[in-house]
Amino acid sequence: MEAVVEQLATNATAGSVDQLAEVILPSILLQDLRYALRRLRGAPGFTLVAVLTLALGIGANTAVFSVVNTVLLRPLPYTDPDRLTLLWTNFGIDLPQNWLSGPEFEEMREFNTAFEEIGVVIPTTSSLIGAGDPEQLDVAGASGAFFAVLDVEPQLGRLMTDEDDHGAADKVLVLSDGFWKRRFGADPGVIGTTLNLDGQVFTIVGVLPPDFQILHPDAQFPKSVDVWVPLVPLFGSMYGLNDYSEAPRAAHGMRGFGRMKPGITLTRAQADMDAVARAMQEKSPDYYDFEGWGITVLSLHDDLVEDVKPALIVLLGAVGFVLLIACVNVANLMLVRAAGREREIAVRSALGAGRGRLIRQLLTESVTLGVAGGGFGLALAFALVRAVTAFAPANLPRGEEIGLDLGVLMFTLIVALGAGLVFGLLPALFAGKEGLVDSLKEGGRGATAGVRGRRARTGLVVAEVALALVLLAGAGLMIRSFDRLLGSDPGYNPEKVLTLHVPLPMSTSGERAVSFWDQLLLRSAALPGAVSAGAISHLPLSGSAMSGTTRIENSETVPEDQRAWEVDRRVVSADYFRTMGVPILRGRAFSEADNSAGQPVAVVDEVFVRHFWPNEDPIGQRIAINRDENGEPLWREVVGVVAHSRHNNVAAVGREQAYFPYKQYPFARMYLTVRTAVEPLSLARTVQREVWSLDANQPVADVQSMKERVASALAQPRFALLLLGSFAFLALVMAAVGIYGVISYSVSQRSHEIGIRMAVGADRGTVVSYVMRQGLGVVAVGLILGAAAALGLTRLLGGLLYEVSASDPLTYAGVVFILAAVAALACGLPALRAARFQPVEVLRRE
Repeated sequence: MEAVVEQLATNATAGSVDQLAEVILPSILLQDLRYALRRLRGAPGFTLVAVLTLALGIGANTAVFSVVNTVLLRPLPYTDPDRLTLLWTNFGIDLPQNWLSGPEFEEMREFNTAFEEIGVVIPTTSSLIGAGDPEQLDVAGASGAFFAVLDVEPQLGRLMTDEDDHGAADKVLVLSDGFWKRRFGADPGVIGTTLNLDGQVFTIVGVLPPDFQILHPDAQFPKSVDVWVPLVPLFGSMYGLNDYSEAPRAAHGMRGFGRMKPGITLTRAQADMDAVARAMQEKSPDYYDFEGWGITVLSLHDDLVEDVKPALIVLLGAVGFVLLIACVNVANLMLVRAAGREREIAVRSALGAGRGRLIRQLLTESVTLGVAGGGFGLALAFALVRAVTAFAPANLPRGEEIGLDLGVLMFTLIVALGAGLVFGLLPALFAGKEGLVDSLKEGGRGATAGVRGRRARTGLVVAEVALALVLLAGAGLMIRSFDRLLGSDPGYNPEKVLTLHVPLPMSTSGERAVSFWDQLLLRSAALPGAVSAGAISHLPLSGSAMSGTTRIENSETVPEDQRAWEVDRRVVSADYFRTMGVPILRGRAFSEADNSAGQPVAVVDEVFVRHFWPNEDPIGQRIAINRDENGEPLWREVVGVVAHSRHNNVAAVGREQAYFPYKQYPFARMYLTVRTAVEPLSLARTVQREVWSLDANQPVADVQSMKERVASALAQPRFALLLLGSFAFLALVMAAVGIYGVISYSVSQRSHEIGIRMAVGADRGTVVSYVMRQGLGVVAVGLILGAAAALGLTRLLGGLLYEVSASDPLTYAGVVFILAAVAALACGLPALRAARFQPVEVLRRE
């Protein structure tokens, strides 16, 4: 201190107030910090409990924020990501977001004025042959300017251009970094060599950078693409196309990306595309002759996170409640500790310490605790982030990037400092209050401060119970919802079904495809352990889909101008419905007689029937999915009605579904389904050998049991339930500890009163009842306030719930009962301890 005083004198002589402050403030703060550390070191039990409580709250917040930061806040890994958009065509209420067709893509590029460049891409698969074992590759067919939209530069060679994307161009491809390293050992001499994809030879011209990935909300788009190929050379040779304008206008399959010009907003880009849509309608009035046609422009980032954003916001709010409960617990501990320090604070006040000085000292202690809790919480967050990423659903955008970066570390520091101020503020405000001086008097109890402290602790318990009830209500609703989801009928029986993808080359003729699948189905059904075998073009929950405009001939309820509808389409084998356990509700399934020589037929699902023929017999009705050369519909007779299959989402009913026999609608790339009497995956290798016995160059991919696919589809709600349930359990434990601590301290403070009551005749039951009434009365207030808050806040869960109301009375009754029971236990333990008091001993101590 002498050195400080000497420095102060020097600075005072110099007359510099700023320099005085520079010396005084650090010295005082350092003195407060040293004193706070001594006090905390002198109360190891209190310090350990407080730091661990804060570490749990801060660690959980840090882990969840790392997910939110990566998925919702971090910019996409592209140049100027705010200028990137997705482009969808809008076909009215039945199809508000559809992909683009070739002519639409060409006209968007031609007519727009708001975009620097527009590109399209189609995800597909191809068989790599002639280089060891056949392998199915994830392939993306992209327009020549696609990489210009994302502003990507190659790490080796060159990328595709518009010159590569027409029918007369040489077939070239670009490798992903991962495939280049895996298949070619990162050999730079790979440029100029060739790959055989589905019988077509492509020349390798470039390799993409290691950090490049394509981000798209479409579930069909793979997280990693092996090779990139120009679109027209990939598909055009099969259909005789030389450019996009020659493709059918109704062939929608292209995912559209756009890069807006600098300074263009989304609103301006949408207005520009509205004008483009009108120009397209004027150019092709017969095709766009319906209400609702348009083009939708969406931010790439916003569309990417749209499905997961509500769940992440709910989880961030829930974990924030956990931190608040932790702060309430520590605040209660500090109030109890402050009550024990009344005499010390009164002495310091009498010696001249002002109220501001006392508040600063206590806040220094609380902030020190907060920072210590933040440090341990950060260590805990490392483990929690690993657990979160391990259980995160595969379709969580950018899930592989989740980690603790500088932004998350800054968040942790701010939370730690904020928590220290929050839980330290109330105890600090009591410091130096009038009435503390009573503690200096002999036998003084600081009655005024004690009453204030009890009221504050009671208020904190009420808040803690209310917060815990909100979290428990949310978790209870999620549990009820998930239970309903597990018990829902997906429209098929996933038990003991093996599924695998057998993608014949896209150039496979219809006759060859039918012959291959005929043989494979017969061989698979005859395998030991197999019950039956079927095939389908687009398997439920596989991420694949096909839809198209389907026309019906007659309907009593649907006007004639609305009888063309976008319908999900499936091509199946005769035994598919039996193999998958899809119930036949009316009519019949397909048979072997439904071949190219037979009457064209179709099977529709119950949703299709409810839409078009709610009061009619669907059997014998006619639908059309394409037209003849004269533009007349090619009609198919409906021969059966099946249950609706939850195809894209087990939690939602999808669009109307129509099925066609594969012998009348040959489809090369289908999924094989085998119902087994044994564990499904035990037959996988045997089935694979049957495929190779038919074609040694034919890869087999995506081998899973149907039960695994259902489990994967439930990953996102399971993830949200796991986190929310964990936070609710943590809140319940913290609330119980907080209630126990307050009631236990109250019992110890009132031991004299309880001793007198027992001395004048109160029995143990009366004492237990007295303590329990006090504790449960406080809990009841918290339950009432918590229930009211939960009814409002749990409405945010509406989009995450399945067949459960956000105000479900059974859930609320259950969580109130659980929390009340835990609170009763927390109150009961101190009550039983009070009942064991010996009046003589208590009064002697007093």
